[in-house]
Amino acid sequence: MTTPHYEGANQQEDGMKETLAFLGVDPAALEPAPERPTRADSWPRIDIHSPSRRRCSSCRALAAATRVVRPAGDGPRWLDQCRDCMIAGIRLTWEAGAPAGGRYKVTLAVDGRPTMEGWWEERATADRKYLGWIGEYSNRASARVTLTDATTGDELTKWPREQRSGAARPSP
Repeated sequence: MTTPHYEGANQQEDGMKETLAFLGVDPAALEPAPERPTRADSWPRIDIHSPSRRRCSSCRALAAATRVVRPAGDGPRWLDQCRDCMIAGIRLTWEAGAPAGGRYKVTLAVDGRPTMEGWWEERATADRKYLGWIGEYSNRASARVTLTDATTGDELTKWPREQRSGAARPSP
């Protein structure tokens, strides 16, 4: 019996080709999946204690989520994703486009790919989010955080300000 989590997972997904291309994933390289996967099929792929835990299909980090996709002509395939790649893929499938936002946009990019974005009307709130994301992701060498005025398109500040050569500090 499949769990509710998987209902509809075997259906053709709109935008799957675009999502896989954005993530740099070759659909033919994904592992074949069962027609009707169960939790018992998927859980070992992402369980932190499993000896068969998979790596992200995109960046090769440890997977935190998995699902079955049906790229055109390839049959059901496992798409294993780390948190960052999962969020990046979700961004592409927002039904209404980018969320209605405010004037100030904070963007986190990891390994050169936008991973998270947020919009706030108040500059003080955007500044807090900007500094918070630096604190949360500063341990990742490839993390970049920018604060942009979405109205003018001006980049107000970025972190790190230059290539890392030792300890980088958040910009005010």
